[in-house]
Amino acid sequence: MQIGCCWFDTERHLLVDQAKSTQWHLNVNEYWVLTQLVQHRGQVVPLSQLDTVDISGNAAHQLTHTELVGIIYHLIDYLCASHHDLIEYIPEQGVILYPTTPIKHPRVLELPNRLLSLGQYGVIIGTLLAMLFFLWSHINPPWFTKADVLRQVMTSNGKVIQLSVFDSHTPQDAILHADCLSTQLRLCHDVHWDAIYAAISADRHYVSVLLTQSTKTDWLYKNLKIRVDNMHSPFMTQEWLHKVHICG
Repeated sequence: MQIGCCWFDTERHLLVDQAKSTQWHLNVNEYWVLTQLVQHRGQVVPLSQLDTVDISGNAAHQLTHTELVGIIYHLIDYLCASHHDLIEYIPEQGVILYPTTPIKHPRVLELPNRLLSLGQYGVIIGTLLAMLFFLWSHINPPWFTKADVLRQVMTSNGKVIQLSVFDSHTPQDAILHADCLSTQLRLCHDVHWDAIYAAISADRHYVSVLLTQSTKTDWLYKNLKIRVDNMHSPFMTQEWLHKVHICG
């Protein structure tokens, strides 16, 4: 039976490294543990199932925890370096023999040499999401790099909101809706978002809105798509801002 680079000869109790032509004769305890792992390949075998050696023709006996852990690491060492990960010891729980060597992808934020803070990663992710959002809104590439109307709005409690409005066809509509939204935001006591991006569709029937907020531990966003019957008439009222949870 093949286990990585080794062949497990169950009849002769041998583990043979075929690449180096090296072989290990497994003692009764090692043979028992490896046999159990092979029979339950791909599953976590509880330690309680491994510490009682019960092979036909031999008297059953108990392994101490230290002995069992030592056997597990001996079996791992028998495998060539590129296949050490085939056997994984899960402390206080059990052991698993994988069908193939697992590929472990390190998490970027857990790398010891990461150069960016969590907040900076949030800003990068937010920027990418904003770009995807405007592509989805059918805005041509030159337009989502620069807003047609850019405002900084201060609410009644002193919070500053970044407001960006995009309209590739009628700048007057962009100004109209930016003025309307700015006025309504100033009347809000509490705004849940740090930045608001509004994009008017080319067919003049929809306004797509992206709301973003950055915290110390997370980055939040919300998408809205509003159908508008008359794009030349403002629709953003205090009641509407509260209904869509822009204002609190």
